[in-house]
Amino acid sequence: MLIGVMGLLLMGAAAPDPEPTEASLRAADAEQMRIIVEEDAAAQQAFMHPNYMINAPANAVKRKAEVVAMLGRGDIASETFERSIEAVALTGNVGIVMGREAVTPAPASNLGRLHPGETLQRRFTNVFLWEGGRWMFLARQASIVAP
Repeated sequence: MLIGVMGLLLMGAAAPDPEPTEASLRAADAEQMRIIVEEDAAAQQAFMHPNYMINAPANAVKRKAEVVAMLGRGDIASETFERSIEAVALTGNVGIVMGREAVTPAPASNLGRLHPGETLQRRFTNVFLWEGGRWMFLARQASIVAP
């Protein structure tokens, strides 16, 4: 009996979440930020949906492979990164997170070369897709705005 109960508990712990929640969406958004701050290209590769795309702060549309490569080279590195979430919405299996960011790009990064020594104010939208019991990062818009 004890073995059966333990087995059920272990199976339950390993099972994916059955439904998307605001808490799990916020956790996915926090993971996206961690991946960028820590420049974790391997985690980024696994976290992004195959059809991922971004309208990047440098005013260019990029796809998954290019973004993962840029992260691995340090092209997206930052010295500071703060995010403030202003709105979260779930519609079916789509989650949207919107807000603002303050980012000081690393000097050798793409944005660091374009905006040396500046702390950039940005507006962002992150779009996630719930698949297989987890959020996958599907799309992002990040635009530099006047302070």
